[in-house]
Amino acid sequence: MSTDNRLMIKNLQKLEHFYVLISKATNLPYAECDAETFDDQVAIFEHEQDAKDYAEKLEEQQYPTVVTEIVKDKMSAFYTGLYLTGINRVAFHNGSGFCYLDLSSVVTVKKPEQKDNMPPVMNDSLQLTAVYFLQELRRSNQNTPDPERTARLREMEQELIANLKRSRFVLVIDITDVKGPLDLTKPNPDVKVPYLKNPAGDIIQPIFSDLWEFEKFRQKNPRKLQALAAPFQKLVPPLIQNAKGFALNPAGFNLLLQRDKVEALAKQQ
Repeated sequence: MSTDNRLMIKNLQKLEHFYVLISKATNLPYAECDAETFDDQVAIFEHEQDAKDYAEKLEEQQYPTVVTEIVKDKMSAFYTGLYLTGINRVAFHNGSGFCYLDLSSVVTVKKPEQKDNMPPVMNDSLQLTAVYFLQELRRSNQNTPDPERTARLREMEQELIANLKRSRFVLVIDITDVKGPLDLTKPNPDVKVPYLKNPAGDIIQPIFSDLWEFEKFRQKNPRKLQALAAPFQKLVPPLIQNAKGFALNPAGFNLLLQRDKVEALAKQQ
């Protein structure tokens, strides 16, 4: 039997602010897959205390989160982020309990146009499988061997690897010092490749699952950056020579893809 949620949708849409849980494992909203409907959902709370109570329950299960306020002028970007991550439902808690609402009924998000010759604007399958995998992998206090969890992680990792191998990625170059028109078919010493360093001092090259993640990185970088596209099988040639690997979505879940693993997977059919 279907439920008429129009009043609840209007109440959510009228809010001046609400609260969500950001996973410390991914720096993205904590995602859950409904065991019965298999909807991928994120919880939204009208009241801060309800969000804190839910965060405590997750903490007891070793899923650390941070309660974050989303104000009115940030809601559109928040919902767009959910859509681009592959979330299709919100669990809205108004103080009395949860009401489950399709994301498409709460907000209208226009599907971004993807052209063959441009970097990926959306990669929700990869984003979502990485979120679930890392939320589980990066749980705290998991030192005791657990065969069931190990098997679950292995299955999630295989799904993530499959999505990595079938994906196109956003590479980035620094063209701040380039003078005149840029011609990528010719060597240019003024074209640079940004890199990151981990606590050990290793060089890591940033790459991105989509333009949304690239934009989060670009906004924090004072240099003039340009996005390029490459399939997984062709990531290794542009990899910085002495880099240990790639940091996938460093402003998001920041997944390290080690050089040798990328090279091995790229050779697989």
